[in-house]
Order: sequence, then C-alpha cells, then structure tokens
Amino acid sequence: MRLLDRVAVITGGASGIGRAIADRFVEEGARVVIADLSAEAGARAADEINGAGSRGSAAHYAVDVSARDQVRHFATAVQERFGRIDVLINNAGVTRYRPFLEAASEDWNAVLDVDLKGVFFCAQAVAPAMVSQSYGKIVNIASVSGTGCSAHAAGGSPGGNAAYAAAKAGVIQLTKTLARELGPSGINVNCVAPGFFLTPLTGSTRTPEQVKEHVAARAGMAVLNRPGKVIELANSVLFLASDEASFIAGQTLFVDGGRTDRM
Repeated sequence: MRLLDRVAVITGGASGIGRAIADRFVEEGARVVIADLSAEAGARAADEINGAGSRGSAAHYAVDVSARDQVRHFATAVQERFGRIDVLINNAGVTRYRPFLEAASEDWNAVLDVDLKGVFFCAQAVAPAMVSQSYGKIVNIASVSGTGCSAHAAGGSPGGNAAYAAAKAGVIQLTKTLARELGPSGINVNCVAPGFFLTPLTGSTRTPEQVKEHVAARAGMAVLNRPGKVIELANSVLFLASDEASFIAGQTLFVDGGRTDRM
C-alpha cells in the first residue's frame, strides 16, 4: 500500500474530484482528512468511506479555505489529533463564468479567494508540521485553463473564465515557488493540471442543455476525444503523493487527454 498510515488532508474532499482522491487514498491505506465547506457533505463522505471496509479511514472538518484563521485552527486540530500531517491535496475550487467586460469585483474575489488564496493559506498552515517531520507531499490542483485556455467557456456555456484562468495560473507558479522554499526541508510540492472532467462543478452554472453542449465541445479538444474519468485524475494525484514521486518537485503534471497538444 502506497500511503499506509499516511495522514492526508484533502480540501474539497466531499464530492467530485476531491472525493475520488479520498476514495483512492483510503484504498492505499491513508488516514484521510476531508476538509470541506459543508459539514454535512463532509460527514456523509467520511461515513461512506469508513463503511466501505478499506484499510484506511476518513475524518472530516468543516473549513472555509479562504478564511486564514479557520485554516490555521484546522491544521492545528489535525496535528493534535493525528500527530502528523504527511500529505496535503489543495483541491477546493469554485468558478464563476462571467464575460470579462461584465465581471464584477465580487466575481473576481470569490474565485481568487478560494482557488488561489486558499491554496496559499492551506500550504502555509500545514507546512510547519511537514518541516518538523522533514517529510511532506503537497499536490495542488490547477487546470489547463491556467496555461492558455480560451477566454470564453466552450459549448455555449454562459460567460468567460478570466478569474478562474488567472487563479489556476497562479497555482502553477505558486507550486514552483513553494517547491524551491520547502524542498530543502524534505517536502515535495507539485501540481496537477486537469483537462475536462465531468464533476458536479460542470453543471453548477449551466442548464442541462448547456451541459450537453459543453461536454460535446470540450471532449473534442483532447487527443483522446473524451472527457476524463475522475479515477484517472485520482491515480495521477496518488502518484505525486506517494514515495514513487520522491525525486519530483515543482512540476505540473497535465492530465488532459492530450488537450495541451492542441492549444
């Protein structure tokens, strides 16, 4: 088992990609800590995981990753409960599709607060525990949008994604900086940039018809001509969180079905 008894914090771990990562980690023996904005969703996910009979286990905490004090208190609570923090998966994310000329400061702030500041706050909160152990794995979830996606959402979906693209570009660069600063302390910091995956976020700002059009348009952007499966992304994150990736630092792994080859 690649994560046997490792304590792994997963933000946004109650659903979608985060839940898939949590499920996969528990299969590999991890003690997963789900940090989610929804206490109810986090509790439900932890109960389901613990009831599945895997070698690992799951706990949950309600956390707003954009609130620095909450994040610090959460990290302290995890450290006190488990005695260590081995892995951090910065997965929590939001989006607001707005045309650039119509986007309000509230739209910009809502996305940047979670998608970029949240990554910074969580990494800063858990890093001291990792430094004290001389061991840690931080994997940030970015997006191909952070490397040059179009300024509007494909498939007829409403609005653009300027704030989201800016946040994810920031995550990619933050990953490089953290890798340089934390690497000498035995901490590997890397990033995964997903292409198009079907998750609850896909339909959060779209009608069913828009989702259908969006899927058809986005799937064709990849060389493999299909959306990704969340288990495929979870396996990639697992690799970077494991000791198999012990000599990888500051890198962005594109899990996009070849989409970046067509950009």
